[in-house]
Amino acid sequence: MDVPLYAIALVMFSVLYLAIGVYLAYVLIITLIVMFMYLTLRHGKLPENYPHGLGDTMITVIFIGVTWGIFTYLAPKNPIPFVGSGLTYTHSQVELLPLIAITLVLTVVFLAIGAFIAKDLQGAVAGSGGSANAASASSENKPKQGVGA
Repeated sequence: MDVPLYAIALVMFSVLYLAIGVYLAYVLIITLIVMFMYLTLRHGKLPENYPHGLGDTMITVIFIGVTWGIFTYLAPKNPIPFVGSGLTYTHSQVELLPLIAITLVLTVVFLAIGAFIAKDLQGAVAGSGGSANAASASSENKPKQGVGA
């Protein structure tokens, strides 16, 4: 899992959407641009220099999508403030107690998911094929030949 990318997506979305009250369309655009800028500055030429495999990438994307879904569910819903006049949907002050509570709950939930499920997902993706694994498994079953066998 690309933890810095997940942290950037989590922080940008939560601060812009929940704390400041920016409309959802603008939040998604800004967050995706910042994530892409991080990837290009950190890893250069994509996808050749990206150090994570497909399994790690999928886990990161799933975690980001679930987090954004939870944040959208927790925000005002009648209707979802997708786009409107101006940049923000609210003009009230930022309340810290709900933000701290949301942060604590999400931290515990995603640490639990990361501890129990992500490890199994990585093992399933790594063990799901690959000619190198098949070749090494078949060479272990062959009887040894040559001097000293």
